[in-house]
Amino acid sequence: MADRASEPDSLVGLTPRERETAILVGERLSNAEISGRLRMGITTVKTRVASAMAKTGSDNRVQLAVTVVRARLR
Repeated sequence: MADRASEPDSLVGLTPRERETAILVGERLSNAEISGRLRMGITTVKTRVASAMAKTGSDNRVQLAVTVVRARLR
């Protein structure tokens, strides 16, 4: 995983777990799939997704996914 100094501005404010979760949203995984992959409860996944959306200014999950994909292309 890239260090924070080399991250695009849109992802810098995320915690490591929010960033992991957001990246998986960008890979089109469902909450249940993210839960299994990161070994956390679905409620925790929903909380992390909501937090990542708020911190990136995303109004919905699709916008979060687009933000992550664009940030990773830079």
